[in-house]
Amino acid sequence: FFFAFGTHTMTSVADKCNFQFEVSNTPFPSLDTYEMKQKLVKWDMTRMQMTRFRFDEPFVRMNAEEFMQCFFNHKEVQGCIMMVDKRGSPMYLSGKVSDIKCQELSCTAVALDMFDKVYERDLVREDNNYIQKCMDIFLDGGVTVSDKLREVFMCGDESENYDLFTDDERNEFIWHVMWRLVSGGGMCQYEDDFTIYRDACKDFYKEMIGVVKNPHTDEVETTSIVYQISGFEANVDLFARHAPNHNF
Repeated sequence: FFFAFGTHTMTSVADKCNFQFEVSNTPFPSLDTYEMKQKLVKWDMTRMQMTRFRFDEPFVRMNAEEFMQCFFNHKEVQGCIMMVDKRGSPMYLSGKVSDIKCQELSCTAVALDMFDKVYERDLVREDNNYIQKCMDIFLDGGVTVSDKLREVFMCGDESENYDLFTDDERNEFIWHVMWRLVSGGGMCQYEDDFTIYRDACKDFYKEMIGVVKNPHTDEVETTSIVYQISGFEANVDLFARHAPNHNF
């Protein structure tokens, strides 16, 4: 579960739980194409939800936890968040939500340059963008990793290519977007061509963050603040089962 704020931080402190939220009907045009919808079906990601909300008070970075508390306990928000229980049945979030676990991610990338590293160790062939295969690796939850690209994203520090990306790069929101697309859902049909993932990552990322041109440097910079929500206490678990490579 990710929050991406397209706002600037404020210096004043908002009152606890003083926010009102409403759904914004602003579309995600890059994600609403026939081609993208077909990809999400193939990757078993059709249950994924993306929704924009407006709120009426300034967001204060130092009070992020209080903001999350207000957000998840707001009736309009709860009426939009469809969850799945441990039996796989759909249900809405309701009642009191507490003990929200959140982590701020970096959001400084304005291009996909960091992923050029996959060519350095032949994870992906540079001449045709073919993703190199590897011996099957069996992960918890019945997940099988069969190529070097998924191995570097899904196997953590057990990957022989773990050091290909720095810790700072792994904390970037764009790295998390690519990770989830490469991992896909439980019944994902994986790609052989890396450019398909790269193009999809670009489309998702640009729909979720804001950018401006710095008038002093004439360079493009991000304006968004991103948080990853990994759990909370509520009427239903945030994730029906423990599957860190597929839960987000």
